Amino acid sequence: MQQQRSAAHQGRMSIHQRITLYFAAALSLIIIALAVSNYRISSAIFIDKAVDSTRQSLDLVSGRLDLVFDNAQNDARIAIQNQTIQQTLIAASQDGDSYSDYQRYIAVQNVLGSIADGQTYVSAIVLYDNRHRIYDSGGLDGIRDISRPYFERFAESAYGIAWQGTESSNYYRDNRQVKVVSLFQRFNSQMSGAQLGVLQLSVEERYLSQQYASVKLGDTGRVFIVDAAGNVVSSADPNDLNVSARDEPYYPLLAGEREGRTFVQNGERYLVVSRPYPRMGWSIAGIVPIGEITKDKSALTTRFTLLGFLFVLLAMLATPLLSRSAMRPLKVIKQTVKRVQRGDLDVSLDLYSRDEIGELAVEFNRMVSRTKSLMERSVEEEKRRKEFELAAIQAQINPHFLYNTLESICGLAELGRNADIIDLVGQLAGFYRGVLSKGNPIITLGEELALTQRYLDILKVRYADKLDYAIDVDSAMLECRTLKLLLQPLVENSIYHGLKNKRGKGMIRILGKIRDGKMMIEVRDDGTGMTPEKAKALLLRTGDEQSASFGVKSAHERIKLYFGPEFGLELESEPGTGTAVTITLPLQRPGGNEP
Repeated sequence: MQQQRSAAHQGRMSIHQRITLYFAAALSLIIIALAVSNYRISSAIFIDKAVDSTRQSLDLVSGRLDLVFDNAQNDARIAIQNQTIQQTLIAASQDGDSYSDYQRYIAVQNVLGSIADGQTYVSAIVLYDNRHRIYDSGGLDGIRDISRPYFERFAESAYGIAWQGTESSNYYRDNRQVKVVSLFQRFNSQMSGAQLGVLQLSVEERYLSQQYASVKLGDTGRVFIVDAAGNVVSSADPNDLNVSARDEPYYPLLAGEREGRTFVQNGERYLVVSRPYPRMGWSIAGIVPIGEITKDKSALTTRFTLLGFLFVLLAMLATPLLSRSAMRPLKVIKQTVKRVQRGDLDVSLDLYSRDEIGELAVEFNRMVSRTKSLMERSVEEEKRRKEFELAAIQAQINPHFLYNTLESICGLAELGRNADIIDLVGQLAGFYRGVLSKGNPIITLGEELALTQRYLDILKVRYADKLDYAIDVDSAMLECRTLKLLLQPLVENSIYHGLKNKRGKGMIRILGKIRDGKMMIEVRDDGTGMTPEKAKALLLRTGDEQSASFGVKSAHERIKLYFGPEFGLELESEPGTGTAVTITLPLQRPGGNEP
């Protein structure tokens, strides 16, 4: 009894009331689902953005470090090639006079000092000759000779450059040692090529950390650098320098190149992003608390939910007006299509709404104008009649198809199925937009399959109990080039001359694979089929454009016109077993020449 009263009450509701009720209920469920989904995935979105931002920051740090180390090597080269230093060290290797040694020291110090003073990043320049006499850039005390390992290394290797990671300086400046990264380079005579000594150019670590001091990772995030041994070689916090990071929970995650990964420390989750710095064998890392990345998530979710329900309320008020106004442009389109069907190509849809119907009107007007233009040009240019005829076929409007589709849209509107109307109009507009595709006759196979799938989805609304389809095409073929509207006439032929007269639901399969360097595409149906003789006759150049075979013949001729006589269609069919159309096309990948 309760169900009967509910059904009776529903029957008394107007169509507009039911549309409003169903639409509001559907929107409410969607908004709730979106709010829940938004809450769950917003963290991932924020983290992904943080990862991307951190990657860019680390790339910037890497570039700045490259600039510092490049400048260091350039300044070392300038010092080595300086003629005063060259001549002084050559003389020092031959003369042991102490007074001369002092004069040489002053001469070399003046040159090294001028180089160091001209570069803010240089902490010190120290030169060790073959007799282990030490020359420096000035202002240094207590210099400790650490050159012996490099004399030995450079004597055994043709490569005369080595970098030493962050360590306490082997000298004092202003009565204190500093953390430095040092370049050691072999010093050879430009005249004889003999080794004269080893040059040390030290860069204060503080200058390296300044290169990323401006990088902001959240409120408390930080950037630091770890060497291959797991020691921190650069950090904004001096207390972290030369401290091993191997026992830190983030250390195993530094091996992932440019990946964002999370770890937990002291009950708090952190994001770590790293990138290798091969030049020094280092890893540049950035760490930021997850809580700082996702702190705006709850507020965003709340605002999203409130806006969603406000939208539901507005939609409930606007739905009755929209459902009535939606019918008016559909009637105009229907009347205009009938005029086109009678051969009047001087029509135009004056619909300027910014929705799917407005898009459909724009695409419709473009196709009518294009069809009219092609027809006029075909009369004026008889020599190119065949090309224009095929182009007109490609761009022609199928009034029956559009008329039937609009009838389906009207039927859905009468049933109050607004969501289905939106989907169907979107499919139809997308189909005609794909048909135009800026006038290009050549598109990718992926685009052609999408166009054909839209066509099949539109027809499934009308022939839901007659039609099903499946597409299985090698993904390597999707970016290859093909003719636009090549598959649609074959599918149309399968539906109207194969499945429509079959009892029960039929199946259309579109299969594609690469064989012997060619694309082989098969359109197969399990419809009523035909005799082999009739199948063969479909490809002959006979018959008029209104015959059932015209779409198949047109596709066959277009393939040969664009790609050559060795390509085209092959038909196989038997009565009662269905029809298979095999398309052979060249394998033309992106960037190839147009046919």
